[in-house]
Amino acid sequence: MRKAQTAKKSKKPAQPKAKVSFRQNFLPVLLGVLAFVGVFGLLNAQWIIAQANYHFAPQVSTAEITKAIVAKAPNNNSELMIPSIKVDAPIVMNEPSYTEWKVQVALRKGVVHFGTTAQPGQKGNMVIVGHSSGQLWAPGNYKFVFTLLNKMRTGDFIFLDYNGSRYIYRMTSSEVIDPTNFAVIQPTDDPELTLITCTPVGTSKNRLVIHAKQISPKPDTAVAATTSSQTIDISKLPH
Repeated sequence: MRKAQTAKKSKKPAQPKAKVSFRQNFLPVLLGVLAFVGVFGLLNAQWIIAQANYHFAPQVSTAEITKAIVAKAPNNNSELMIPSIKVDAPIVMNEPSYTEWKVQVALRKGVVHFGTTAQPGQKGNMVIVGHSSGQLWAPGNYKFVFTLLNKMRTGDFIFLDYNGSRYIYRMTSSEVIDPTNFAVIQPTDDPELTLITCTPVGTSKNRLVIHAKQISPKPDTAVAATTSSQTIDISKLPH
């Protein structure tokens, strides 16, 4: 009997269950998620809008845009047009430097003809670089010009107006490369176009490269380029 009484007395009282409080348990997490979403949205608003427009917004078809480009006379200024991703941007042709900050300044005005690579109408590799992302407060109106470059597919047309002439290219391939791979900007035997931007969007981890060959005017009408072979490190290309 005494043992039973002792055991009964030593029994611990049941602990009260901890109360789940929204303010203490869920609100901090929710606020953290909302803050992250807000900052991400602020930094990538134009990228988000571009993606939404590409997937959901009713837009003029690629065929209609292509038809409109073909119908109009070539621009006397330098202009890059990619119907499949709705790109229409001026090309900065007068920045021969490979220096990063100089290229960055030029990118405020459009996409940039890179260094001393081939010119339109020349045999060789014409390289054009453009931003895939950028801070909303940064200067320039072309921070997201190549945001949708990864949506391009083999066979897509690229139009380039230069000095009153129009050059038409057809995409042949794409690749993602390491930033130190400068082989993609080396001269080629035929007139080709290479578009480069940073990927993934918002980073400078890798480079997304689009390769295209000239189909009009006929490639055999291209003249020899005056530039020599380059071995330029593209690791500092702006994103």
